[in-house]
Amino acid sequence: MTGTISVSGEGMCRADPERARQGFARLMAYVANLYSMGESSSISGFEARQLAESIIYVLGITHATADGAARVLDADDPIALWHAGFDALDARMDAALDVRREIIVLMPTIRNVALRDTLASLGELKKRYDTRFMAHEVPCDIDYQLSNPVDPSLMGIDYIEAYLAQLLEETRWIAQFDVKSCIAVLERVCPDYRGLHVNLYDLLAPHEDELQDGTK
Repeated sequence: MTGTISVSGEGMCRADPERARQGFARLMAYVANLYSMGESSSISGFEARQLAESIIYVLGITHATADGAARVLDADDPIALWHAGFDALDARMDAALDVRREIIVLMPTIRNVALRDTLASLGELKKRYDTRFMAHEVPCDIDYQLSNPVDPSLMGIDYIEAYLAQLLEETRWIAQFDVKSCIAVLERVCPDYRGLHVNLYDLLAPHEDELQDGTK
């Protein structure tokens, strides 16, 4: 799922580009005022660009066509639309944290520093994710490598959701095996699997025939 607001407008009337520009300018001024606590004239060009990217992401129009973006911004109340957008991001954070908890419950007690630190950082998602002003930025420190890396072009919560979905898939595969047999394989094929930035699935999968069923 990318963004928070649908911009598919098949069959819809074309938007008024000028009204859309005015809506974005109004929204940009509002967000900049919040960011600067009333001193919006003092924000730098870099800060303004970051705020604009965040707004576009919250509205779900980062990858929209010009007409698709205009249809979203051609609104009676673009500020209310923005608030609805980051409320949706809050709900997606809750769902992402539920997936993280499922991973923690499923993951056998196989120690890996990068995995431990990544899950700890993801646990601070609500504290670290600035949905108002930096919604397009990936908010957590992700050090654990996946077997199938996430598309690096993904932003914000989209990246987090894709990362957790892949990690959950890998975790489910590992969880079906007895932890002692997993550790025995890991210690043989990669003695420093605890400290290195390695992927546990990648290390274990070639030796599946040596892993014992952990569900019995």
